[in-house]
Amino acid sequence: MKYINLTKNIAFIAMLSLVFLACKKPKVSTPMGDAGQTLVKILGGGTPANVIKNPVDFVPTPTVLRDAISVRRDIANESELQKTMIITVKDDTAAVRAANPNYLHLPTAWYTIQTQGVKTGGQAGTYTFTLAPGVYSQEISITIPNATLFNPSALYGLGFTIMTADAAGKISTQRSVVIEIGAKNQWDGIYAVTGPMIELTGQPWTQWNNPASPGFPAANGGAWEGHLVTTGGAQCILVDQTIWGSCGHPMLNAGANSGFGSYGVVIDFNPSNGTIANMHNYYGNPTNAATNLGNPASGSGAPLFEASNSRRVAIDPSGVNQVQGNRDILLKYFMLQRTVIAAPPHVRITFDEKWKYVGSR
Repeated sequence: MKYINLTKNIAFIAMLSLVFLACKKPKVSTPMGDAGQTLVKILGGGTPANVIKNPVDFVPTPTVLRDAISVRRDIANESELQKTMIITVKDDTAAVRAANPNYLHLPTAWYTIQTQGVKTGGQAGTYTFTLAPGVYSQEISITIPNATLFNPSALYGLGFTIMTADAAGKISTQRSVVIEIGAKNQWDGIYAVTGPMIELTGQPWTQWNNPASPGFPAANGGAWEGHLVTTGGAQCILVDQTIWGSCGHPMLNAGANSGFGSYGVVIDFNPSNGTIANMHNYYGNPTNAATNLGNPASGSGAPLFEASNSRRVAIDPSGVNQVQGNRDILLKYFMLQRTVIAAPPHVRITFDEKWKYVGSR
C-alpha cells in the first residue's frame, strides 16, 4: 500500500502549496518616481548644453519656433505636483560660445520671445518660471520677424540653462540647451558631388575622385563634399569642404589634391520649377569677401562676373540643369577663360555633375 501513502503525501503537499499561495499578498506595481526626487530639466537638454538645430526660411515674413524649449518637472509622486515650483533659467551667452565659437549670438532686435516666464535683465538675463499646482511644464517660443536680416553664411545661437529650482526640485543633467538658428533656402544643404570634368588644353586636371577611399559620405565613395550655402532667397554658393573649406571647386592635378584659383560657383534657382536660372563666378563680384582661393576685389561685376584671371562660370544648356524630386541636382556647366582660350565662347573646362543631396548642414 505504499502507492496509497505516496498519493496521500502528494495531496498533502499540494494542499500546503495552496494555503501558502493564498496567504501571500500579490505585488502591486509602484510608480518609479515614488521613491525618487522631482527632477527639473529642459526637454532635450544636456550638460554641457545640447545643440538643437532650427533652420528658418530666408524670407521677410515672421517665422515662429514654437515651443523651442520646454522647462519641466518630472514629479516623484502626485503630491509633488500639487506644490508650486519656481525655476530660474539663464539666457546663457556663455553656453552659446562654448557650444561653437563660430556661433553669433542672435541680436535681441531680430527676435521676440513668447513665454509664461518673466524675463529680468536683457541679454544674459534670467527667466523665472512659476509652475502652479497641477502644472508640470512651461515653454519658450521664438518669433523671427525677418530672417533676411541674417547673414546666410553664419549660424546664430541662443542658450538656456536652468540655474535654480525650489520645492525640493533636483536639477537634472538635462539642464542646458543651445538653439542653433540659421537662415536657409530650400536648396541649402550638404551634397556629394560626382561626375566628369574635362580640361581642353591638355593640363593633367581631373575631377576630384578617390574610389579607393571611403569618400563622402561612405556610401558615395569618391565623391567630394560640397555645401550649398544660402546667399539669398533663391541663391546659393558652392563651398568645397573636401580640400579648401571655401567657395571653390576641388580637383586633382596629376593625381594630387588641388583647386582652381579665383573660380567659385554661385547658382540662382528658379523657385517655380526647380531649374537653374543662372550661374556666375563668386570671384567676379568685387563686393564678395576674399578667400584662400582668391580675392574678388578686381572682379568685373555684373553681367559677366569675370575674375581677375578672366575665369567665368556659365551654364551648359545641353544639360538637365534641374533639381530632382529627391533633391539631387543634375548640372552641366563651363569654366570660361578668354586669356587661355581665345576663340569664343572661351570654354576651357566642361563639368557634367550630379550633386547628390545628403542632408542639412
